[in-house]
Amino acid sequence: MTTGCTRWLPIGIATVLHFLVDGLCVCCLYLMVKGVDGSDLLMLFLTYNVLAFMTQPLTGLWIDRLRNKHAALLTAMGVLTAAVVVYMYAVMWWGLPLFSAMITAVLLGMGNSVFHVWGGKLTASLTANDMRGLGIFVSSGIMGLTIGILYASLWLMAGMLLLFTLLGAVGSRLPATLSPLTSYHSSFSSHYTPHISHPSSLTTYFFLFAILLFVMLRSFVGEVVSVGVEKQSTVLLLLAATAMIGKASGGWIARWCGISNALVACVGITAACLMFRVADNVPLIPVVIGVLAINFTMPITLCLANRLLPLHEGLSFGLLAAVLIPGYLLAKSVQLSPDHYFMLSALLLTIAVEVGMLKLMGERQKKVLIGAVAVNILTNVPLNYFLLTFGNSMSRFVVGELLVLMVEMLWYFCFVHQWRKAAVYSLICNVTSLLVGILIQIIVNYSL
Repeated sequence: MTTGCTRWLPIGIATVLHFLVDGLCVCCLYLMVKGVDGSDLLMLFLTYNVLAFMTQPLTGLWIDRLRNKHAALLTAMGVLTAAVVVYMYAVMWWGLPLFSAMITAVLLGMGNSVFHVWGGKLTASLTANDMRGLGIFVSSGIMGLTIGILYASLWLMAGMLLLFTLLGAVGSRLPATLSPLTSYHSSFSSHYTPHISHPSSLTTYFFLFAILLFVMLRSFVGEVVSVGVEKQSTVLLLLAATAMIGKASGGWIARWCGISNALVACVGITAACLMFRVADNVPLIPVVIGVLAINFTMPITLCLANRLLPLHEGLSFGLLAAVLIPGYLLAKSVQLSPDHYFMLSALLLTIAVEVGMLKLMGERQKKVLIGAVAVNILTNVPLNYFLLTFGNSMSRFVVGELLVLMVEMLWYFCFVHQWRKAAVYSLICNVTSLLVGILIQIIVNYSL
């Protein structure tokens, strides 16, 4: 019989291992920086990140088919140990040529990929896809990355590898999975009701695509929300601790207030914090709040993706990890102006407010709520672009808002088939989003 303790103990060990693996990998990479020319650094880091993240869907397919799931953990242990050995040997005998550095980066990336999918699969299986467990497992990685970057040294790398090996040996002897029936009908979470969907249905693919798009956007926003903040070591540690707390507590918050309510609130809070990007020196408090809010959503998206791909949690985890890289690269390569930040934050805030108002008015139909997201993208972006490009005069603003009001009324009528209801939805949603936007602008201007 599987008790709560035997389910949580492997997850606790996996969480500590997550901290150690991410810290070990980035520590080794930053040690190699000293021996590699600048022109080769990009190739080194790109190789690692592509293998560590974008191979996870393939790794997930493999782990989903493994009978002994801990074989993946043992594989990760062997590959990461080999990476450190190659690095140490190359430094001692050849001064770390580029070829040896690339081999080390490849081994680190593959070991990282295998470990993350193993941990995600383990957590989902042992907790019946409970968001609280998923959040706890993913939370520790960001702190490991930060520690590995700030305090990279041979001693830290050796210590992390030793602890990883010892804890990994212990973890490989603990339960790795429950039976399929138990995994999805466990008493682990008394309020959890899994949504089992057919993996080939168009609806499943649509919602999976929407989740992947949201995760990529979250990766992008998570990077840009802190741009402009002075990245001293104390600030980096604060942001890492904030992200870790957000990931670990996101599942608990979603269980308390509901998944959709939590997503709407988190997107709205993050969008409000992005409004502060118009300043040259971004205040630290809204950055911290934005990082916390956006990370609340991580265990939620993992849980939802697992529901769409039942018994394929490895593939699900890998897909969500793979789309982090495009969002990250986009944030690092695209220089956004204050107007771009305003348009992004205004769009996200409008979506959050209007979907939230629809829910408060008792609307529960998914097609209406999803339609609200779509119509706000179609109206909010062109309106703000027009006003920012040609001037934000009062007459243009009023005419634009009236046009948006009419368009949204027609849009909602296509779903609810009642003119009065469609008009009420459009009027209340637009007035509320307008007032909330004005209030946040006043707060931003006053605080800056």
